[in-house]
Amino acid sequence: MPHLSPDQVTEYLLDQTDPASARHIRDCAACRAEIEQQRETLAEFRTTVRAWSAEEAGHYRINAARAITASGLEPRSWPVSRQLTWALAIAALCVIASFILPRYAGQRTAAGDAALLERVDAEVSETAPAPMAPLMKLVVQQQ
Repeated sequence: MPHLSPDQVTEYLLDQTDPASARHIRDCAACRAEIEQQRETLAEFRTTVRAWSAEEAGHYRINAARAITASGLEPRSWPVSRQLTWALAIAALCVIASFILPRYAGQRTAAGDAALLERVDAEVSETAPAPMAPLMKLVVQQQ
């Protein structure tokens, strides 16, 4: 069997290899060396990214602290009693809204239904459709 393709090496690194490729890797020193080199490269990349991420996060924290200090604003936290008061007020508002909004929507729907029924009743009670109304006037006048 020829050496593994880059796609097969990637599949092996992702634990998605087929049995024939796994057997080849077990028997072929060159392919094992290629896979080991790929693993080392990925490990080095992972370490570099994590170090860079930690360094960048540190810069952001330092810059945020400087911005707060420069603005003269002090971060404040509300006492627990004030937080609970706001939480209860918001909860009460939600409960009240859940009772009022459905009633309002029901009234609006009832008013719309009534207007629709009136229009239907007016159209049904006509003796002739609107385009034929002039003809109906002629018939009524001749009788």
